[in-house]
Amino acid sequence: MGASSFVARGNSWYWSIMVATPNETIMNPKEFKWLNILAALLAVACLYDYLLSPADHNLNKAERLFPKLDKDIINSFTVIRGKNKIIATKNNSQWRVGNPDYPAHPERIKRLAKLLAELRVSQHITEADWTETGNEETFGLIDSTKALVRWRIGEKEQSIEVGALALFGRQTYVRLPGTRDVILVDSDLANWVPRTSNDWRDLRLIPENLDFDSLRFWGQSRTVQLLKESNKTWRMKEPIETETDQSIILQIINRMQLSRIIEIAPEEPTKSEPDATVRLAKNGKTLVELSFRKTEDSEDNKIWVDHSGRGNVAIEDDGLLTLLRLPHDQFRNQAIFRRPLDEVTSFSVEAINKFSVNKQIDGSWQVTGSKKFTADTMLVNNMLSNIRNGQIIEFVKDNATNNDFKKNGLEKPWLNLSIDGKSSSEGIWKKSISFGTFDNKQVIARLNSEPTIVSLPRAQAILLPKEEFKLRQRRLWTFATNQVAAVTITLKNKPTRMLRMPNATWRSNDNKALDQIQSAMLEETIYRMGIISAIEWIGEGNAAVKAAGIENGAGQITALVDTSNGQKNFTLAFGNKDPFGRTRVMTTHYEIPTLFTCPKEFSNIYTATIQSLGLIQP
Repeated sequence: MGASSFVARGNSWYWSIMVATPNETIMNPKEFKWLNILAALLAVACLYDYLLSPADHNLNKAERLFPKLDKDIINSFTVIRGKNKIIATKNNSQWRVGNPDYPAHPERIKRLAKLLAELRVSQHITEADWTETGNEETFGLIDSTKALVRWRIGEKEQSIEVGALALFGRQTYVRLPGTRDVILVDSDLANWVPRTSNDWRDLRLIPENLDFDSLRFWGQSRTVQLLKESNKTWRMKEPIETETDQSIILQIINRMQLSRIIEIAPEEPTKSEPDATVRLAKNGKTLVELSFRKTEDSEDNKIWVDHSGRGNVAIEDDGLLTLLRLPHDQFRNQAIFRRPLDEVTSFSVEAINKFSVNKQIDGSWQVTGSKKFTADTMLVNNMLSNIRNGQIIEFVKDNATNNDFKKNGLEKPWLNLSIDGKSSSEGIWKKSISFGTFDNKQVIARLNSEPTIVSLPRAQAILLPKEEFKLRQRRLWTFATNQVAAVTITLKNKPTRMLRMPNATWRSNDNKALDQIQSAMLEETIYRMGIISAIEWIGEGNAAVKAAGIENGAGQITALVDTSNGQKNFTLAFGNKDPFGRTRVMTTHYEIPTLFTCPKEFSNIYTATIQSLGLIQP
């Protein structure tokens, strides 16, 4: 019957009919086979889930299993799993595990108590509903696998049998003693029932949250006393008072917090002298004391510890004892200062002159001394990095006297450096260095006004700027070639003047055109002169000019530049070379003759240009 007759009978629904053409198949036999297999697997998975989690239509899922249980007043736990019995009791708010008596890990027992008090029923599974795949054995409630958990509140005792985790979700099969029905609860309770006493013992050498402000360790004929300051840093008090290397101290503390007890000895520790003893205290009150002994057996990887709260226990040898036995100098701060550079707000130098350098709001630096000017950010960062990366070579003298300071040139240091900064966590801080006598390898110094004399690498003092001009901006000026009206090159007091045309060609002062190569080389020289930056500032004043072999009119270039304030002359005078082959150059741009070493890219093109102009012989 066609679609027209179907509608003619008054049916208002249209049903689309798909008909394959004779030469077309909707699904081939192989695809149909794999689809059937997939459907069968899904059916098995759904059936398996159903059998393990049978429904109980009479269940109230909001029901708490122990609605009146108060987790905070439980005073004992007993867990029986097969022949193994684990007992934990609370005394004066402290949990302890028996056989042998030992402090318990409080968080684990508190977690079990909390889970018991909050157990909510998900499903009731009567014995009649058990199947081959959902029965007492698969529920983990047979004698060989179940755990009987018993707790006491005063004279009242309650208990529950704990089985296995359910296959899907964080659920556990449990059963009330004396019944056969199984209860599925919404909890991972099975994960928190101990299998051995050690599961409940506190096997930490010291708790991670132990609050202490004193760390003292001794042995091997030396004692080290460390105290935590208000800024949370550790400072050495014995055998001398000085700053410490925070990374080493924190490493020792971290090793103690991560150490786990691997064996508990029933007998008392030996009375031999410990290899090292550690005492942790708060406000003068001892919290924990640990005495470490390494066995004579070289193949034994255990260290025995006489623990003030745990007795005689063993930990793995993870290097903690080695750290505790280091000489006291190893705990001292080996760096000049370790503060992050972005915390530095200012520094001052007192040497030939006294000047300070202050960070501005925009992150730039300003020099304040005999005059004010903007500092070169890269030079400032390099200077601070050089100091920050410096390491102490040797602690020359502890508890130094005034006579010791005078003998080593520190009574009146030839250079003093102070660095100020601010930390978001610790507030304002200050570091200082005073430099005394030095030789070709090291310099004697005093750090942070400590009563200790140290030696530093010579470069730490030699590379510091002693004069304020050495930190000025390295870019001398900036102008473009099209701003240049004329250039005068003076050699041996003979000036040669050239004029720049608007089309970037050049003519001599008598209007004779330079050839294409000469024009291009002069144009390149002026371009590089307009963006020149000093590699290093090396001196100021007439004495420095003379030392650089610079004579008036002997060799210089002057560019006449159109600026917003009219035409100005920009002059560079050339001198001898430094040991690295860089030309020393003088500029009068800063009111006083100032010398710097210039980039070879500029000095090379300048030399080639005056050769091409025939002003000197190649």
